[in-house]
Amino acid sequence: MFWTTSHCLGVIIFIVAATTSAPAAASDSLAVSANAPAVSVKPRSPGRSFMELPTLAFEFKIRANCAGGRQPKSVFLNVADTRRSLTADQLERDGATELTLEVPADQLAPIAVEGFCTVTSGESVEAVGDAPTVLNVFSALSAQASLLCEGANDQAMTYVSRGLDVSLVCEPAAEDMESASE
Repeated sequence: MFWTTSHCLGVIIFIVAATTSAPAAASDSLAVSANAPAVSVKPRSPGRSFMELPTLAFEFKIRANCAGGRQPKSVFLNVADTRRSLTADQLERDGATELTLEVPADQLAPIAVEGFCTVTSGESVEAVGDAPTVLNVFSALSAQASLLCEGANDQAMTYVSRGLDVSLVCEPAAEDMESASE
């Protein structure tokens, strides 16, 4: 009984010592946010279909902070096959670094859309009634970013992944606009 109690006490002391003396490895931080670009959609036939996206321009805000005496060395940003690297000189010291990343259409997979901006033959967009004119597609793409912090004696890498949203906006067809102006 004595051995079991002392053994358990030893394990507990070891766990407490290990968790309280461990360095704060998660003290570096990388925050990445982006806008949701709007894509104009012309009226389509009803039913589920795949929609090709055009080239998308994302406006990113990046905040990079290093701790433990380390300084930001670089930030690497990746969306689809589009990459951008920022050096320490390009990063804002106090505040967000802003940059625009254009992702070409040929790097984007089609997205499945059902029941948005649809009309039957001979019907105008206004006849659709209460159908939404904007559809937000959450996490249509993803961005991966990494921050390299460097000090006199060590380096640390921080990774972040964020979903990127896209807003689809139903635009009336040209003939619908002409009939509305008459």
